[in-house]
Amino acid sequence: MWIVMNQLRVVKGKSDQVAARFKTTKGIEEMEGFIRMQVLVDISQDEHDIVTIMTTWGKQADFHAWQASQAYKGVHKKRDAGTSEVKPLVLSNAVTEYAVVADHPHL
Repeated sequence: MWIVMNQLRVVKGKSDQVAARFKTTKGIEEMEGFIRMQVLVDISQDEHDIVTIMTTWGKQADFHAWQASQAYKGVHKKRDAGTSEVKPLVLSNAVTEYAVVADHPHL
């Protein structure tokens, strides 16, 4: 499995607005190898909030196929054009990718 985390540093107090953008999916769920998307919110920081979008994929190539897809381009069109309503709330972001080397599901 392959996990991708997009960690967004968000203006303090605005994490709900940013997280709301991810409450519904817009095509990612139809991609081959897509397993799940989770949205995590951390409000414990003093200066900013953190919204992390964590996606799980069957393999790295599945995630990269999503990035190359028309669905991905459509979902990110407003972001890329600078017209996204949440873009002004995002101070920065960092994307990290992980290979899952151990997984212990609930029995």
